[in-house]
Amino acid sequence: MAIINSYPTIAPTNNDLVLIVDTSEDGNPTKTATVDSINALAPTSVAGSKAYVAQWTQTGSGVGDHPVPVEIYNNTGATFAWTRTGQGTYKITASSAVFTADKTFYNIQGAGSLAASQIVQPTSINTTEAFYRQIDVNSGATVDGNSGWVEIRIYP
Repeated sequence: MAIINSYPTIAPTNNDLVLIVDTSEDGNPTKTATVDSINALAPTSVAGSKAYVAQWTQTGSGVGDHPVPVEIYNNTGATFAWTRTGQGTYKITASSAVFTADKTFYNIQGAGSLAASQIVQPTSINTTEAFYRQIDVNSGATVDGNSGWVEIRIYP
């Protein structure tokens, strides 16, 4: 038998075979399964989902003081632009219509320098734009300057 690392590495296709051990069988438990049959075991709402995850920082209160994202993960096929639209109001714009009605999970939250009385909350989402705001819960006023995380997940 060859040493495992002597085999070439490939990008598997759905019809490729994988060796498995059937632990419920004595004797010769070694079997094969297709990559596709293994993928079918994963929950379809997670396995087929696409996601955009980023960490962001927004400082200043001027017209051009847009949030600055650091992309952590993106398999959506789109690029994302972040814009400050007014005091404490922002939008994330996808380069294509990737957000699907009733199948898009959108979560954004503040971190870091966020004051105890301030929250970041998503306000709406359409096929290409996700909106959010930062507010002071005591006064109800929108406020600028924060950092945080966003996760947008699109389910099949």
